[in-house]
Amino acid sequence: MKTAYLDAFSGLSGDMIVGAILDCGADFDQFERAIKSVPIAGYRLSTRRKISSGISALKFDVAVTEPQPQRHFGEIRALIEASPLAATVRHRAISIFEVLAQAEAKIHNTTADLVHFHEVGAVDSIIDIVGTAWGLEHLGVGDVIVSVLPMGRGFARSQHGVIPVPAPATVELLSGFPVKIGDGAHEMVTPTGAAVVRALARPAEIPLAFEVEKIGYGAGTRELEDRPNVLRLMLGRE
Repeated sequence: MKTAYLDAFSGLSGDMIVGAILDCGADFDQFERAIKSVPIAGYRLSTRRKISSGISALKFDVAVTEPQPQRHFGEIRALIEASPLAATVRHRAISIFEVLAQAEAKIHNTTADLVHFHEVGAVDSIIDIVGTAWGLEHLGVGDVIVSVLPMGRGFARSQHGVIPVPAPATVELLSGFPVKIGDGAHEMVTPTGAAVVRALARPAEIPLAFEVEKIGYGAGTRELEDRPNVLRLMLGRE
């Protein structure tokens, strides 16, 4: 099995992770068939090349074409379990949602099963998480490691109102991981990206002896002044 190193100098999000996985060689047609096996509807998937600071990266997009319900963790778990995806893929995807539900439950003083996900329960976030689980399996990844994460600063608007950056769920999920407080002018790590890290990854030890076999770049949505808004995925062996 291979190791995936998330070189997250510009943070990470669900779509950046999927973009980097696809850029590392995961087949998009197979990816789309896997996503369509999950019983949800009302979306369209696409990819495009995007240049950021001269770096060609893959931008993964989910266009939502129909109104989506707000989903509880239990509903999302049932959707994933009802799919014909491999057991290892279903387990990885559910584990990501589970740590996210636990973090949200702690913040909102409720239980994981009662958490209403709002933004992260939307169809695009479900696709990002299931797609990440499928992509890592497709690439033969057994271990995931992650660099120090920039946490950004400022404020963002959510369905709960104005919240600080990094978001409360992101901070909760990355407890125990090395981070750079105040690094970045915007939200650099989303709750979805933080949940992937919490569920599947461990911090990288520096210096890291790593034999790189493939490199992929996943593009983010922002234009940043101080760095390219891309996630670098190095695939290889420690």
